[in-house]
Amino acid sequence: MKRSVQLVKTFIFACLLFSTTAQAYNNYYSQGYQSRPDPVNTIQTALDKLKTFSANRNNINPVLLRSFIENEIIPHFAFDKMTYWIAGPHARKMGAADLRDLEERVKQTFLTSLAKHLGSFDSETTKVRFRKAQYRGANEATVTAMVYQQYTQPSRLEFRMRAHGDNWKIIDVKANGTSAVIYYRKHFNNSLRQYQY
Repeated sequence: MKRSVQLVKTFIFACLLFSTTAQAYNNYYSQGYQSRPDPVNTIQTALDKLKTFSANRNNINPVLLRSFIENEIIPHFAFDKMTYWIAGPHARKMGAADLRDLEERVKQTFLTSLAKHLGSFDSETTKVRFRKAQYRGANEATVTAMVYQQYTQPSRLEFRMRAHGDNWKIIDVKANGTSAVIYYRKHFNNSLRQYQY
């Protein structure tokens, strides 16, 4: 149980803990992929929005907070892809309406968790060291980061990203080797059982 709570907290921070150290890689473009910006830029954009928002503590009003997350953070994630992988083998037996319903449930669960944990985000005491993006073909990349917070062991985060138009979207986050998609698959396991043979 303790490990599950820690995983959720680490995953939530994965969506929020971005550092200006990423700026060092903003001008990095892998040869052959210069038509699309470095995927670290996606994370940097989210950080800039988060810093601006969290600077005003009045924004922790639950309604404003939820609206901010829904409009500024959620769009950086490809929930359709995530949902398909969360469903796993059950996805083949699910209709379009069922997949849309599961996607909405995944999104709302994610949104609620973010809103709950955003108050503990502190960009001043959190440092992130990014590595250069690793590309898998033209349309997929992984951004690895080490997250350093006071009084805790550093965490290794791997952002798996997929090309989306001229930019990138996050399709999974691994926290110390544990996938958020796999975590959510277990979370929704009971409801997915109805699609077993």
